[in-house]
Amino acid sequence: MRYLKLAQAYDEIESTSGTLDKIQIYSDMLKEAQSKDVDKIVALTMGKLHPDWKNEPEIGLAEKMAVQVIAAAASVPENTVLDILRETGDIGSTGESLLREGAQATLFAEELTVSKVFSTLDEIAQISGSGSNKTKISKLAGLLTDADPIEARYILRTVTGSLRLGLGDMGIIDGLSTAFTGNRDVRSDIEAAFNVCSDLGRVACVLAENGIDAVRAIHTEVGIPIRMMAAKKLSDAEEIMEKIGKKAFVEFKYDGERVQAHKNGADVTLYSRRQEVITHQYPDVVQLILKNVKAATCVLEGECVAIDPETGKMKPFQELMRRRRKTDIKSMQEEVPVALFVFDILYLNGEDVTSRPMLERRKLMEDTIEVNDRVSLTIGELTEAPERLYEIFEDAINTGYEGVIAKAIHE
Repeated sequence: MRYLKLAQAYDEIESTSGTLDKIQIYSDMLKEAQSKDVDKIVALTMGKLHPDWKNEPEIGLAEKMAVQVIAAAASVPENTVLDILRETGDIGSTGESLLREGAQATLFAEELTVSKVFSTLDEIAQISGSGSNKTKISKLAGLLTDADPIEARYILRTVTGSLRLGLGDMGIIDGLSTAFTGNRDVRSDIEAAFNVCSDLGRVACVLAENGIDAVRAIHTEVGIPIRMMAAKKLSDAEEIMEKIGKKAFVEFKYDGERVQAHKNGADVTLYSRRQEVITHQYPDVVQLILKNVKAATCVLEGECVAIDPETGKMKPFQELMRRRRKTDIKSMQEEVPVALFVFDILYLNGEDVTSRPMLERRKLMEDTIEVNDRVSLTIGELTEAPERLYEIFEDAINTGYEGVIAKAIHE
């Protein structure tokens, strides 16, 4: 598929205010795409060439460097680019304007395809070392030289993280559902697959090539992070109980870093809330899991909390962040030791257990984890009374916790 068609769809989406209309435009464009391009289209639309957990470099071009790219591609001084940028306030429109003014027939210009743009941006992202900025500027300027002005607008916005289409992940999912099944009825199936594999490009490719049944077959795999759920903030105990139902399991909220731990035999990988690999920051947590988690394979979610090595009391989150700033992790294990408080199990010995009731998963954790002062389950209590929920909240605050999280038990 020509990148021009994608750029034209972006332009139409940008000019449209209605969400449903935006989704329809995106869907119509996807219908015209070859299945081999669908994952690349989704990745470019999300503004990320690869999922975070793959630990691949992203292009992330600073605006200052983008100015240099435009100057090189349009053969104008950087000050000229800056003057127009001050007028437009948008790096994409600036590049489009200058390239349109200087447009001329180029005998050897290459017609840009989605695949070409994606692979070139990926190559640029991989460039590192001495002189890498100069090489990146040259390579991206070459891509813009082959681009139509409207293509240049969206290439520049993509590389600077300023696409701003107003679609979001769910808009893309709705577009995929409409394009490949004719309606939005299966959006929940697509979202569920995205949640367990954390790669919407992969889901899109499977959908385009093999249909919705193949998407439904995408399952949890150890070593591929599951998208983490976010709690909704509510301030009133009655409102919380009304929202959740008759009973709630109320847990203390810890002031630490949320982690998702994947254990596969003797291998343990830790992922952050944003699905970045953070195993290297917590070698002590890896050892805790290997020693205390009695499962061949499992996926756990918990909170890493800094503790005082002398008293064993929890320390503020800021102490934990010292591990991110220090390269000598070995010494940091002694200076800022951590404890792991586990609050959920998502996968156990080959079985996805996310559909099991919350209290059943809690029992699985109790049976799987050998607790001690460094690894344990979160403090929690089952209640159906708003008054008791508030008492638990008060206990949490008074003993140094951040608050509480109330979970539906789905009996």
